[in-house]
Amino acid sequence: MAVLGSGGVLDISREIPDAMALTAARLNADSISLANQAYWAGDRIIIAAAGGVPFDVNGDGYADCPDGHGFYAGSSWVLGPSRSSLGAAAYVSGGDSGAFYNTASTTGLTTQVDGYMSRDVLDRIKLWTTEGAAHSETGTEKPLVTVKPSNFIIAHYDNDSTYTSAIDAAANAIQPLTLSDSEQRLESVITLPTGFNVVCENRDWKLQCDLEEWVMSIDASNLDTTAIGETFGEHVKSLVRGAGSLQFLAEHSSVDTEQDGLAFLRLVLLTQNQCNTKARFHIYKNRSAPSPRIDGSVYYECDILLTNTRLNTRATEVIAGTADFVATSEIKLKVAA
Repeated sequence: MAVLGSGGVLDISREIPDAMALTAARLNADSISLANQAYWAGDRIIIAAAGGVPFDVNGDGYADCPDGHGFYAGSSWVLGPSRSSLGAAAYVSGGDSGAFYNTASTTGLTTQVDGYMSRDVLDRIKLWTTEGAAHSETGTEKPLVTVKPSNFIIAHYDNDSTYTSAIDAAANAIQPLTLSDSEQRLESVITLPTGFNVVCENRDWKLQCDLEEWVMSIDASNLDTTAIGETFGEHVKSLVRGAGSLQFLAEHSSVDTEQDGLAFLRLVLLTQNQCNTKARFHIYKNRSAPSPRIDGSVYYECDILLTNTRLNTRATEVIAGTADFVATSEIKLKVAA
């Protein structure tokens, strides 16, 4: 049976990117180098370090990372309050006195900071206060301070206390370790503390605001899955339960709780790593109609892999595209109030 989407209403919940463990070698003068492509510009992330993050969270002019500041004049790391006004001569006269070291009381100590990340063509990220600012790279930035933190974590944002406590526990666990690479999946370094599964349970759903229509076939017996098997392997081919296509406008815009058409282009690139996405194909959404019609939403829900994209960029026409997908889980028909 083929189903045609009315009005092109589709919600997508992207697969949660893996939490990453990084060393100070990933820090640049004003950005962090992040190779993991599953993190997109506009994503809200958490950066955590047991010894303090390289950001001035409390607004005192110093990073909330006491031990990360430099000790000597001419250091490549920004001097902390205990040294910035003294210089090398004070060290010679004062020796290893307590005033030589920065403390949580003098710089502040913050083990987690969150923000919306921007990403440039060299995979350098910065933090911003809003998603719109992250996309445009204008607005209020959370500037990185040139200090040397301990090993730190970049993870998907969620404000659940169980999750944030798990991140703190993980940051403590990796602090004394010598990482074999400057960027690794966190679960390859340590056993993830209990609580990291919270983000999977609290997945964010975003409306695809530039989608024009969708078509889905839920008769798996008649699907040609040859190309799927060649690309992703026979084990994925055997999971296919349906297939279809999306028609969308290739537009770039920032709307709260929504994603523009460029999200489809990114998702197709991520399928090379078999990054799946959960989707809700709405027959109707948030309907309010006179009796006897029942209000609410009706939709098909399943995991999908986007497999191909075609764009029309003719000068005289609107830039539009189509993307093919396959459903790789059971397709469920759901009703929501």
